[in-house]
Amino acid sequence: MDLVRPFGDYFDHPDWLFNWLNGAVFGVAVMNAVNRSGITASLLAGPATVEQLAERHGLPVDRLSRMLNLLLANRMLESGPDGTLRATDRTAAMADAAGLLANIETSSLAATQLLRALKQDRIPFELQFGAPVFEYFSTQPELAAQFGNFMGFMTRRVTRFLFDKHRFAPFRTIADIGGSMGDRRTAILAEYPGTRGILFDLPEVVELARPGLEASPLAERIELVGGSFFDRVPPADLYTLKQILHDWSDDDCVAILKSIRAAILPGGRLVLIDHILSDVPEANEAQGTDIAMLVWASGRERRLGEFEALFARSGFEIARLSRNSRGHSAIDLVPV
Repeated sequence: MDLVRPFGDYFDHPDWLFNWLNGAVFGVAVMNAVNRSGITASLLAGPATVEQLAERHGLPVDRLSRMLNLLLANRMLESGPDGTLRATDRTAAMADAAGLLANIETSSLAATQLLRALKQDRIPFELQFGAPVFEYFSTQPELAAQFGNFMGFMTRRVTRFLFDKHRFAPFRTIADIGGSMGDRRTAILAEYPGTRGILFDLPEVVELARPGLEASPLAERIELVGGSFFDRVPPADLYTLKQILHDWSDDDCVAILKSIRAAILPGGRLVLIDHILSDVPEANEAQGTDIAMLVWASGRERRLGEFEALFARSGFEIARLSRNSRGHSAIDLVPV
């Protein structure tokens, strides 16, 4: 089943166009507010009336009722015969997607600067927020945590693909380079018993991830290492690099890959997990994320031939490729 609909299709009828855009803009705003207020968690814990939710979370009944009616109308909640609101599987999915929804809000703000940024040869995110993305996040811990949750959401999506279509075994130690909150690391260690993992990221990111990972039942198998992948990375026989290269210029990508090439143990592999643009533009996730990178940073998505040029410059070659039409593909790289 094709899960992506070209947005050009909505322009075939003005009613489709209006309802798609109107629903997306205000639906995201309402879901973010409901998630952040704690109401989603309350409903997942048990049914409640609007009045009970309003009192519990210190919100005005009338306005909250209007927001929850939007979620009812769009089948994100259910209403019981006694007037109580009840969570559904979609409510749980809304909670799971909290990082994605928050990230869309941030992206929308940054995207308002797109034309101005083009004219000034600047990055839209920097014009909107006054600093490059990771520098800005270092001063905004709540936004940084939301972005980490978004990365976790994306990780859970691609992990299902990896476990089904791109198995990692055999390996002893896997190092997740730029691993954020460690969601991928714990999932992989749970899938492959007897292995060990390293979460490698900037020191401040590692500290954000530390409480959750130390509370994990897999904590004894995980090592946390802070540093810069431009300088050095820890040795391992399997590396994963997910959604990292698209943040950086070609020269920076080569520097990152060379750091891994210098540390990789004999017989080791690097699994690159990233979007691959089609040679002819298609309405898919990779094409949309390429514009996200135009808004957020100086990076970009790449075609396979462009990746191959980076690998040749950094001492790697492709050993295996698993394409994913619905998201991130996986490329096994081995040293040459």
